Amino acid sequence: MRILKMMALAATATFAFSACESNSGTSIEGNLKGDEFTQVILYNITPQSINPFDTVAVVDNKFKVDVTVDTADFMLVQLSERFRIPLFVQPGEHVTIEIDDMEDMSYNISGSPESERIEKINEILLEANKAVQALNDEGQAAMQDSAQFEMIKPRLDSTFKQIVADTRKQYTDMIDENPGSLANIFIFSQSIGQMPLVTPQENFEYFEKVGEGISESYPNSIHTKSYNERMVEMRKNLAMQQEMDAVKQNLAPGAEVPEIALENLQGQVMKLSDLRGKVVLVDFWAAWCRPCRAENPNLVRMYNLYKDKGFEVYSVSLDGLPSQQDPKEAWAKAITVDQLAWNNHVSDLKGWQTSVIKDFGFQGIPYTVLVDREGKIIATELRGPALEAKLKEVL
Repeated sequence: MRILKMMALAATATFAFSACESNSGTSIEGNLKGDEFTQVILYNITPQSINPFDTVAVVDNKFKVDVTVDTADFMLVQLSERFRIPLFVQPGEHVTIEIDDMEDMSYNISGSPESERIEKINEILLEANKAVQALNDEGQAAMQDSAQFEMIKPRLDSTFKQIVADTRKQYTDMIDENPGSLANIFIFSQSIGQMPLVTPQENFEYFEKVGEGISESYPNSIHTKSYNERMVEMRKNLAMQQEMDAVKQNLAPGAEVPEIALENLQGQVMKLSDLRGKVVLVDFWAAWCRPCRAENPNLVRMYNLYKDKGFEVYSVSLDGLPSQQDPKEAWAKAITVDQLAWNNHVSDLKGWQTSVIKDFGFQGIPYTVLVDREGKIIATELRGPALEAKLKEVL
C-alpha cells in the first residue's frame, strides 16, 4: 500500500491539462473508505491555473466517471480540501483509485503507469520526511541536555545529509530509467524543508535529459512546450549565475580590487586606484534604494570615527533607472540629505546597466567591498556591526 501526503501539490500548477472533445474511452473510478465522502471534484491543469471541470457523486463509497481526452494529460482528483490526487491519464486508460485510510490520506492507483509514477515520486519524499522528522525529534529531546546534544549533533547532521543524498539519488535514478516520462517534471518540485532536492545549479544535466526525453515522447504536448520554454530561461539564468560566480571568485580576500574610473557630480573622473594607501570601503548604492539610505547613517558614523586613521569611502551610485526623471539631481540630493561628507562620489548614471557590475558580480544593493592600503580585497558585503568590527580589526 502506498501512502501520500500532498506536500508539493501546488507545484503541479505549472503543468498543463487540456480537456478534449472526442470520446477516448477513458475512465476514473474510486473505492473509498469513510462516510465523509459525498462527492469528488475533477480539475484540469493549465500552465497558468487549476480549473474544476466536473463534480461526481460518491455512492456507497464508490464513484466512477468517464472523461474525454485525446492526448495524455495531467488531471487532479480532489476528495477534500487537503486530499488531492494528481494523475497523468492516457487515452483509453481505466484508472482505479483505492482509498485505504482517510486519516493518513493513503491510497493506491492502478491502471495508469504514469499516475503510479507520480505516486512513487511523492512516496519517496514522504519516506524522506519521516526520516528527517525522526532526526528532529531525537534532536529536540537531546536539547534538554546541551552536552548530550553537542555529542549527537555531528551524527544527526551526517544522517540528514545522507537522507538528502539518498533521496536525490532515487529521483535521478528514476529519470535515468525513463527520461521521456512527463511525470518526471514532478521531481523538480520536491524538497525537504526549504532544500530543493534536484536543482538546476547542481543537477542541470537531469533537467536537460527530461527535456530531450519528453520532446521525443510527447513532441506536440503543451506540457513539453511549457517545459522547454522554461528551459530556455533556465539556461540563461544559469549562464548569468556562472558568470557572476566566476566574478565573485575573483573578489576573494587577497585578490586585487578591479579598477573603477567614473565621473563625479562635476564631471571629473575619479579612480579608485587614486586612493591607494588608505583603507577604502567601496559602497554601491543609489538614491532610490531604501536599504542603502537606511544604512547611510551607520556609514557616516564609521567614516567620522575612522577617517583620521586612514579610512575612506568610495561611493558608486546606481542612479539612472528609467523611472527616475532626473537621476543626477536625485543622486546629488541624497548625498546632501544623508550627509555623505566624503568626496569620492561617482556614477555613470546608467542604473543597473552601469559598467562596473560585470567586474563585481553583485545582483543587489547595498553592496560593499573593503579594500586594504595596497588595493587588495579584505572582505565583501560588510554592513552594520560586521563592518564596524572589521574596521576595528583593520585600523
